[in-house]
Amino acid sequence: MLLPIYIDGVQEGTLTVERQGALTVMRADMRDVGRVVRLSVFGEKSGYLGVPEPQEGRLRLTRRFTNLDMLRLPARIEYAAEGPLPGKNVRPAPPKEPETREEKRHVLWMGGKPYYF
Repeated sequence: MLLPIYIDGVQEGTLTVERQGALTVMRADMRDVGRVVRLSVFGEKSGYLGVPEPQEGRLRLTRRFTNLDMLRLPARIEYAAEGPLPGKNVRPAPPKEPETREEKRHVLWMGGKPYYF
């Protein structure tokens, strides 16, 4: 599957996503824009890919993800970019629940039993 890579709203390259056995391999190939680029993928949520390295006058990145790693990425990837494109609705992560008093307890293990205080 070929997906666009956008930098500052302009398509600068492509992201190839393919399955290789138990792995999903993502290869980014884009024009050298003259600065460090931190690529993320976007869909119903976002996920960080990494920083492409200069190779032969272009920026390239290869990442291999296991099935477990893929859970952190969108199930359906639409594009790659430094940040979400204007007008694209990327759902933010749900707010974190406040810590409860029980989570703040200290545990001391003695004789194979937990003692909470």
